[in-house]
Amino acid sequence: MEETVKTPIWKPALIYGAIVGFTSIFLGVVFYILDLSTKGWVNWVSGLVALAVLIYCLVAYRNEYLGGFASYGQILLMAVLIGVITSVLTALYSYILMGVIDPDLIDKLRLVQEEKIMNNPRIPESMQDDVIEKLARTFQLKRMIIMSAIVNPLFYFIIGLIAAAFIKREETPASGVV
Repeated sequence: MEETVKTPIWKPALIYGAIVGFTSIFLGVVFYILDLSTKGWVNWVSGLVALAVLIYCLVAYRNEYLGGFASYGQILLMAVLIGVITSVLTALYSYILMGVIDPDLIDKLRLVQEEKIMNNPRIPESMQDDVIEKLARTFQLKRMIIMSAIVNPLFYFIIGLIAAAFIKREETPASGVV
Protein backbone atom coordinates (compact mmCIF):
# COMPACT_ATOMS: atom_id res chain seq x y z
CA MET A 1 0.00 0.00 0.00
CA GLU A 2 1.35 3.40 -1.00
CA GLU A 3 1.72 6.18 1.51
CA THR A 4 0.44 9.55 0.43
CA VAL A 5 2.64 12.48 1.23
CA LYS A 6 0.73 15.52 2.41
CA THR A 7 1.73 18.60 0.45
CA PRO A 8 2.44 21.60 2.66
CA ILE A 9 0.15 24.49 1.84
CA TRP A 10 -0.16 26.96 4.72
CA LYS A 11 3.50 27.44 5.55
CA PRO A 12 4.51 28.30 1.96
CA ALA A 13 1.34 30.39 1.52
CA LEU A 14 2.27 32.46 4.56
CA ILE A 15 5.92 32.76 3.50
CA TYR A 16 5.21 33.69 -0.12
CA GLY A 17 2.22 35.86 0.80
CA ALA A 18 4.49 37.78 3.16
CA ILE A 19 7.13 38.13 0.44
CA VAL A 20 4.64 39.53 -2.09
CA GLY A 21 2.87 41.64 0.54
CA PHE A 22 5.98 43.21 2.02
CA THR A 23 7.36 43.85 -1.47
CA SER A 24 4.17 45.75 -2.28
CA ILE A 25 4.34 47.62 1.02
CA PHE A 26 8.01 48.48 0.45
CA LEU A 27 7.16 49.92 -2.98
CA GLY A 28 4.26 51.84 -1.45
CA VAL A 29 6.55 53.35 1.19
CA VAL A 30 9.15 54.30 -1.43
CA PHE A 31 6.52 55.93 -3.65
CA TYR A 32 5.04 57.73 -0.64
CA ILE A 33 8.43 59.06 0.49
CA LEU A 34 9.16 60.24 -3.06
CA ASP A 35 5.69 61.89 -3.12
CA LEU A 36 4.59 59.82 -6.12
CA SER A 37 1.51 58.23 -4.53
CA THR A 38 -0.89 60.32 -6.60
CA LYS A 39 0.71 59.47 -9.95
CA GLY A 40 -1.26 57.09 -12.15
CA TRP A 41 1.71 55.07 -13.35
CA VAL A 42 2.58 54.06 -9.78
CA ASN A 43 -0.28 51.54 -9.73
CA TRP A 44 0.96 49.96 -12.95
CA VAL A 45 4.52 49.65 -11.67
CA SER A 46 3.32 48.22 -8.35
CA GLY A 47 1.09 45.74 -10.15
CA LEU A 48 3.85 44.58 -12.48
CA VAL A 49 6.32 44.14 -9.61
CA ALA A 50 3.71 42.21 -7.60
CA LEU A 51 3.04 40.03 -10.65
CA ALA A 52 6.74 39.27 -11.13
CA VAL A 53 7.22 38.45 -7.45
CA LEU A 54 4.08 36.27 -7.46
CA ILE A 55 5.33 34.27 -10.44
CA TYR A 56 8.73 33.87 -8.80
CA CYS A 57 7.04 32.63 -5.62
CA LEU A 58 4.82 30.17 -7.52
CA VAL A 59 7.83 28.69 -9.31
CA ALA A 60 9.73 28.53 -6.00
CA TYR A 61 6.74 26.76 -4.40
CA ARG A 62 6.66 24.19 -7.19
CA ASN A 63 10.40 23.58 -6.98
CA GLU A 64 10.96 23.75 -3.21
CA TYR A 65 7.81 22.20 -1.78
CA LEU A 66 6.49 19.98 -4.56
CA GLY A 67 9.72 18.48 -5.89
CA GLY A 68 9.60 20.34 -9.19
CA PHE A 69 6.16 19.05 -10.17
CA ALA A 70 2.81 20.71 -9.57
CA SER A 71 -0.67 20.43 -10.98
CA TYR A 72 -2.65 23.36 -12.33
CA GLY A 73 -4.89 23.28 -9.26
CA GLN A 74 -1.99 23.33 -6.80
CA ILE A 75 -0.48 26.41 -8.43
CA LEU A 76 -3.86 28.16 -8.68
CA LEU A 77 -4.65 27.46 -5.03
CA MET A 78 -1.28 28.80 -3.94
CA ALA A 79 -1.78 31.95 -6.06
CA VAL A 80 -5.15 32.58 -4.39
CA LEU A 81 -3.76 31.99 -0.88
CA ILE A 82 -0.82 34.29 -1.59
CA GLY A 83 -3.31 36.88 -2.86
CA VAL A 84 -5.44 36.69 0.28
CA ILE A 85 -2.42 37.03 2.58
CA THR A 86 -1.00 39.86 0.48
CA SER A 87 -4.39 41.62 0.54
CA VAL A 88 -4.56 41.46 4.33
CA LEU A 89 -1.05 42.89 4.65
CA THR A 90 -1.58 45.67 2.13
CA ALA A 91 -4.98 46.54 3.64
CA LEU A 92 -3.29 46.96 7.02
CA TYR A 93 -0.61 49.12 5.42
CA SER A 94 -3.23 51.25 3.64
CA TYR A 95 -5.17 51.72 6.86
CA ILE A 96 -2.05 52.79 8.76
CA LEU A 97 -0.89 55.09 5.95
CA MET A 98 -4.19 56.77 5.13
CA GLY A 99 -5.84 56.50 8.52
CA VAL A 100 -2.97 57.35 10.86
CA ILE A 101 0.14 58.65 9.11
CA ASP A 102 -1.37 60.80 6.35
CA PRO A 103 -5.18 61.15 6.44
CA ASP A 104 -4.91 63.91 3.81
CA LEU A 105 -3.62 61.42 1.23
CA ILE A 106 -7.18 60.30 0.44
CA ASP A 107 -8.13 63.89 -0.37
CA LYS A 108 -5.04 64.27 -2.57
CA LEU A 109 -5.96 61.10 -4.47
CA ARG A 110 -9.57 62.27 -4.83
CA LEU A 111 -8.48 65.68 -6.13
CA VAL A 112 -6.27 64.06 -8.76
CA GLN A 113 -9.23 61.99 -9.95
CA GLU A 114 -11.54 65.02 -9.94
CA GLU A 115 -9.04 66.90 -12.08
CA LYS A 116 -8.98 64.02 -14.56
CA ILE A 117 -12.78 64.10 -14.72
CA MET A 118 -12.85 67.86 -15.29
CA ASN A 119 -10.25 67.58 -18.07
CA ASN A 120 -11.89 64.61 -19.79
CA PRO A 121 -13.62 65.83 -22.97
CA ARG A 122 -15.75 62.66 -23.13
CA ILE A 123 -17.59 63.56 -19.90
CA PRO A 124 -20.14 66.32 -20.54
CA GLU A 125 -20.14 69.23 -18.10
CA SER A 126 -23.69 68.35 -17.07
CA MET A 127 -22.51 64.95 -15.79
CA GLN A 128 -19.28 66.05 -14.13
CA ASP A 129 -20.92 67.01 -10.83
CA ASP A 130 -22.66 63.62 -10.57
CA VAL A 131 -19.46 61.74 -11.34
CA ILE A 132 -17.48 63.79 -8.81
CA GLU A 133 -20.17 63.19 -6.18
CA LYS A 134 -19.97 59.42 -6.74
CA LEU A 135 -16.19 59.67 -6.64
CA ALA A 136 -16.34 61.40 -3.25
CA ARG A 137 -18.33 58.46 -1.84
CA THR A 138 -15.76 56.03 -3.22
CA PHE A 139 -12.79 57.83 -1.66
CA GLN A 140 -13.52 56.94 1.95
CA LEU A 141 -10.96 54.95 3.90
CA LYS A 142 -13.28 52.18 5.05
CA ARG A 143 -14.74 51.71 1.59
CA MET A 144 -11.30 51.74 -0.05
CA ILE A 145 -10.01 49.06 2.36
CA ILE A 146 -13.06 46.84 1.79
CA MET A 147 -12.83 47.19 -1.99
CA SER A 148 -9.12 46.42 -1.86
CA ALA A 149 -9.80 43.31 0.22
CA ILE A 150 -12.25 42.12 -2.45
CA VAL A 151 -10.47 43.21 -5.63
CA ASN A 152 -6.92 42.12 -4.76
CA PRO A 153 -7.69 38.41 -4.19
CA LEU A 154 -9.73 38.48 -7.40
CA PHE A 155 -6.71 39.96 -9.22
CA TYR A 156 -4.49 37.19 -7.84
CA PHE A 157 -7.07 34.55 -8.82
CA ILE A 158 -7.16 35.79 -12.41
CA ILE A 159 -3.37 36.00 -12.58
CA GLY A 160 -3.21 32.54 -10.99
CA LEU A 161 -5.50 31.13 -13.70
CA ILE A 162 -3.09 32.31 -16.36
CA ALA A 163 0.20 31.70 -14.54
CA ALA A 164 -0.75 28.17 -13.47
CA ALA A 165 -1.03 27.14 -17.12
CA PHE A 166 2.64 28.04 -17.63
CA ILE A 167 4.07 27.08 -14.25
CA LYS A 168 2.44 23.67 -13.83
CA ARG A 169 4.65 20.69 -14.50
CA GLU A 170 3.07 17.31 -14.10
CA GLU A 171 4.97 14.07 -13.79
CA THR A 172 3.74 11.16 -15.84
CA PRO A 173 4.74 7.62 -14.87
CA ALA A 174 5.77 6.59 -18.40
CA SER A 175 7.78 9.52 -19.68
CA GLY A 176 8.89 11.26 -16.51
CA VAL A 177 7.87 14.83 -17.33
CA VAL A 178 5.05 16.44 -19.31
